[in-house]
Amino acid sequence: MKFPLFSAVICMMILASCSVDQDIFLNSDGSGTVTGRILLDDFYLNTLTDLTDLNAPSEGERTAMDPEMISAELNRNPYLQNIQISSAAPGIYQGQLSFHDVEELFYTDEGVESSVLSFHKNNENSTLIIRINSDNFQELFRLFPVLQDPGFQYFLPEPSITRSEYIEMLLFLFEDQFDRSEDELLLKIEKASLNLTIHTDGNIISSEGGSLADDNQWRIEIPLLELLLHRKELFYSLTFK
Repeated sequence: MKFPLFSAVICMMILASCSVDQDIFLNSDGSGTVTGRILLDDFYLNTLTDLTDLNAPSEGERTAMDPEMISAELNRNPYLQNIQISSAAPGIYQGQLSFHDVEELFYTDEGVESSVLSFHKNNENSTLIIRINSDNFQELFRLFPVLQDPGFQYFLPEPSITRSEYIEMLLFLFEDQFDRSEDELLLKIEKASLNLTIHTDGNIISSEGGSLADDNQWRIEIPLLELLLHRKELFYSLTFK
C-alpha cells in the first residue's frame, strides 16, 4: 500500500493541511486495485522546502515529489502493477495501482512481509485485518523509507512524551505556519485522520473498528495522533463473502 501510505505520511507531517481520498477495491481472492487523490496546500510545500530535501532536485530538474519519481520508486516493488501517478498542478496528486494479493501491498521490494496487514480466505469468507501497535510501528519506517527523512522525523513524538505534551509540541511547530487561532489549530490536530474506503466484491458480514457505508463498502478513519503515538493498538477487521 505504498501509495496510500505515502499520503498517510504527508498527513502525519502536516496533520490538518491536506485532503486525502483513498479507495481499495478488494476481491475475495485478495487481488484488487488502489486509487487515491492527494491535495496539499502551500503550507506543506513550504514546509518541504524548509525541513526536507524531498522538494530539491535529485535527477536533473526532478525532485522526489515529481510524479515520475514517485512512479519510479513504486515500480521498484515487483508486487505492484499498473502504476499510474499524475499531478495536474503542484501539490495535487492522483494515482492508482493494482495487486495480486493485498498482503503484498506491504511487502518491501526485497519481499519482506509485514504484520501490519493480513488477509485470510476460509471457505466462502475472506477476512482483512489491519493492526498497528508498538511492536510493528517501526515497520512503517522499513516499508516506507520516506519516513526516515529528517524532516519527517522532526514531527514524530519521543517515546516518553505524553499525548498533551505532543499536542503542545505540534501547536508550537505549526503556530507560525497557520493563519488560525490556537483553538482552531487544536481542533484540526485532534480531528486529523487517514480515511480509507474499502470496496468488496461480496457482501460484508462482519467488521470491527470501522463503519459500513453499504453492504460492500467499509470506511475506516485512523486518527493520526493515535497512530503517531502508537500507545494503544489500532485494530480493524473486515469479513465478507
